[in-house]
Amino acid sequence: MKVVLELKEMNGQVGDVIQSVSLSWLNIHVMTKPQKSIYNLYKTNQAPKEVLRNVSGEAKAGQLLVIMGASGAGKTTLLNVLTARDMSKVSVKGVILLNGQVVKASKIASISSYIQQQDMFQPLITVREHLIFQSLLRMDPKMSKNERIDCVEQVMKKFNLTKCMNTRIGGKFTFKGISGGEKKRLAFASEVLTNPSPTSGLDSFMAQNLIECLKTMASEGRTIICTIHQPSSQVFALFDNILFMADGRVAFMGTTRM
Repeated sequence: MKVVLELKEMNGQVGDVIQSVSLSWLNIHVMTKPQKSIYNLYKTNQAPKEVLRNVSGEAKAGQLLVIMGASGAGKTTLLNVLTARDMSKVSVKGVILLNGQVVKASKIASISSYIQQQDMFQPLITVREHLIFQSLLRMDPKMSKNERIDCVEQVMKKFNLTKCMNTRIGGKFTFKGISGGEKKRLAFASEVLTNPSPTSGLDSFMAQNLIECLKTMASEGRTIICTIHQPSSQVFALFDNILFMADGRVAFMGTTRM
């Protein structure tokens, strides 16, 4: 899996009531902006390229949508557009709706979580310390220290991180810390902690375990979109809807059920 988008109206804390949000998009066109040469600012180095072409679709609250397609099909670009992220090098036309209403990009960003394929953690701190830092940085400032700690304990239990909570995270270029699967679960936990990841490099059992967790989160009323390249038949069966993309276009949009 490459990236995950989670949408909901949120009050901000673990355990709050989730107010479901459905996301839809109509006639999305994305073009790259002309890039200037670093040696000559008056010379265009690269011509604009059409990345997405008239893409429409919908992600319903309480359901898990997967976007599939070959590399370069436009999966990540579509997710970037839907979450108003990393848009500095492209121009976008089209309409994005939340519960049928047009909203500002800042509104979408404020109620969404976006987990990248590559995890970025401070390798020298433990799993528990990382989540506590996230709680101090991102949770409601009115919450007490004990309330934040309780939330951290809840998400560690939810994502099976209690066994490694006192283990330093580690990294590829430092020292071996927690496992790759634990890092993926930690990425999820970091986002769920504020109540608003991918499976690359994981074995099929762990990938299925994470998708089952996303399925549970979606059943609670969240809207979750993810991209994945080659899911197993067991993982594919967990998705509610699928969007196949090819060459920046929609090839198929519908249910995964026969």
